Formats: sequence, structure tokens, C-alpha cells
Amino acid sequence: MAVPEAPIVFLAGPPGSGKTTLGRRACERLGLRFLDSPGDDAGRPDQQLTILDEAIRSRSADVVALSWELQQDAGLLRSCRKDGALVALWAHPLDMRARSMRQGSLFTPVGRLRTHGGFGRLGTGCCEYRRLGRACDHVVLLVGRSLDDAADELRAIIAELRAPDRGSPAEREGLLGWAAEWAKAYGVDAEACRILVDAMARYGLHLRSQGASPRKMAAVYGDLDAAGLLVTRSEAPKGKKVLDAFRSVPCTYDFRRMISDSPRATARYGSNLVWVGVGRIWCANVVAAF
Repeated sequence: MAVPEAPIVFLAGPPGSGKTTLGRRACERLGLRFLDSPGDDAGRPDQQLTILDEAIRSRSADVVALSWELQQDAGLLRSCRKDGALVALWAHPLDMRARSMRQGSLFTPVGRLRTHGGFGRLGTGCCEYRRLGRACDHVVLLVGRSLDDAADELRAIIAELRAPDRGSPAEREGLLGWAAEWAKAYGVDAEACRILVDAMARYGLHLRSQGASPRKMAAVYGDLDAAGLLVTRSEAPKGKKVLDAFRSVPCTYDFRRMISDSPRATARYGSNLVWVGVGRIWCANVVAAF
């Protein structure tokens, strides 16, 4: 059986966030190949993209620092998640602005924050930080930390992300507790719950392989968890009948009645269930598992 290649780790963050310095330090400690994409002012975005594509195609680098220009393309960030994992580095905007020596503002301060240039003490009070947090698998916050400490954290994250995936899909997605919770709380068959959670986890792994963002994954798993609780709580099926209960999508009426009466939450729940094709995916996996 072929051993899967370790994923490429992409470092994101504004100019002056330490992508090059910390990335090189971490890679030297781990014995990995580091690629610093052309500087934000050193090459046109199309030239930078060509270099990045070649590095991904040839697997000539283990860790790649992305330029700020390339990070503005949501499609490129999604492609990076498909080929590996995204880690964001974030220092205080005032410090990053000074280090980058860029003309003009890179960040949008928040009007209500009157301290630290409108970015707050931790420097996270701007839309640019929220955008990175939604797009990346991990965020290393550098405010108030030494370079050595930040490099150690980044090294540990890279080592974990590149470690071979072991265990069941539910273990890899952190969903093992769902099956035990449903079986204990509602008296349903533990093996049936395990099969359902395994089907959910496999679909989650599929979404990640397609470049789904952490924000999207959180919403999908929140809705899948709610759907599982609806079936086990309202129908209280026993044994293998719990699998039959999942052959139809739990309706939004039950969601409003038992989970949340928020119109926004209900609309998101319905759209996510349609988006993942929950009936077809679960049924196919359940039949295959049995």
C-alpha cells in the first residue's frame, strides 16, 4: 500500500508578519524544504502564481510562504487547502505596517477601538484578520511573544499537519464523541450510531479534500450534529432502525422546534443539508458499511 505524501503547508499573512523568518526557522529545525514566493513587490501576481503552481506540481517544497497579493484570491486559497493546509501568521498591524515599509494602509481599523491605532491590544480588530481566520486551518498570533516562542509553535503545527493520517475517519475529524453521546443519551444502538458518524466523517474528509474552509466545515458539522440529534431524540429509534430514520432528511420544522427558532439558523441548516446531499451520501455510506 502506497504511503500518501505529506501535505504542503502554506503560510499566509500580511507583509511583515514573519512568514519568511519563522518559516525558515521552522523548516531548518524539521529538515523541510522552504519556498518563499516572490516578494509582494518583486514580481507580478501572474509570475508569482506560475512559481507557486510549479512548486505544487513538482512537490519541490514542503512549506510555502504566500505573498499578500496571492492571498487576496479566494480561489487560490481554496486550491491551497486542496493541496495541503493553510497556516496564518499575524502580528500587530502597526508592527507589520512598520516592518513592511509599505506606502498606504494594509489594514482597516475599527472606529470604535480607540487604542492601538484602532486595532485593539492584540491587533485583531480588523476585517483582514477575520478573513484570514476564516480561510486558514490555524492562526499563530505573534503579539507579545518572542520570535523563538512563535517559531516553536509554528514548528509544532507544521509537524502535526504533515504527520501521516492514522485512525478512522471519525478519529481524524474529531467526531468519536458523537456516537457515544447519542447512544448513551437516547438509548439507540451504539453500532448504528458509529456507522452514521463514520458516514458524516467521510463526507467531511471529502469536503476538506475539495478545499472547504474551516468556517464552512464548522457550519456543516454543526448542522450534521443537529440532524443526528433530531433523529435520535425525536424518533428514539432502536437498533438498526436508527439507520432507516436517516434515509430522509430531518425537516426544518423539527430544527426550529427542537434546536433553534432563529430564521437565519434555520435557513443555513436547510441549505447545508441540501448542499452536502445528505440523503444520498448517508444512505450510500450506510448501505456500504452494512
